[in-house]
Amino acid sequence: METTEKHPEQADLPSQPRSKERRTRGSLGTLTLLALLGYTLMHFVAFFRALLVDGIFVPPILVFAILLLVVSGIVALPWRWTPMFGACVTLLTLTFTLIQPHNTYVLTHPAQPEFMLLVLASAFGLVAIVAGVGATMRNYRGTGHEPRLPRFSGMSLSGLAGIVVGMFLVSLIVAAVPQASAVSTSSNGKPAVHMTADNFVQNVVLVPKGLKLLIVNDSTVEHLLQNGAWGASGTLHSLVEPGAPSLHNVEITNGSREIGPFPTAGVYHI
Repeated sequence: METTEKHPEQADLPSQPRSKERRTRGSLGTLTLLALLGYTLMHFVAFFRALLVDGIFVPPILVFAILLLVVSGIVALPWRWTPMFGACVTLLTLTFTLIQPHNTYVLTHPAQPEFMLLVLASAFGLVAIVAGVGATMRNYRGTGHEPRLPRFSGMSLSGLAGIVVGMFLVSLIVAAVPQASAVSTSSNGKPAVHMTADNFVQNVVLVPKGLKLLIVNDSTVEHLLQNGAWGASGTLHSLVEPGAPSLHNVEITNGSREIGPFPTAGVYHI
């Protein structure tokens, strides 16, 4: 009878699983979760600001905030696919937010009060997207127990950090130095006043006697103009002052509109 001996290199080794479905989050996974929570917080802040400051209830912002809170809970689970899930949801919601006409206008006009919130939300969202992709690549790319990132990831994350820091600095500068606007004139020398999404840029404009006033809508939001003013409690006081051109729900959706002329010197409210 023949006997054989196993050499050390032939000894039975414990079988190693090819992949593990459950993993710890790691540094990139934790960064994804923190950025997603910051992105979610900005949505709640935007909702309550609109509700308490402007008196406007905006259901889509609340829906997004609740959805992102649920997604944050999923991303907190130690599963290797959750960072990508969080990145995809963040990309979809951020894209939808930025293509809205009002938000596009706010981002191009830093004087708007929502500018800082949009910049911070975009910064948090960008971090969540890039970190989520990086964390997922780390989870699926590595072998054994030491998953590794691709070589270009360090440069990408460094560039992302620079962009985010720049966005934070821009928002802080705008908050510390409010933008002022001056009364402008049209191409033919007539006085002009601009409108944002929800108000006039200038509170007072001087119109020479006998001339017209050009009102320019800088946003795509529909405006209805009429004689009168808003009271301190938000009540509309409709009043046609003697000598004022009569305005009754004059619609301006895009472009500009001339009103007047103003034949009599005086103070008029629109």
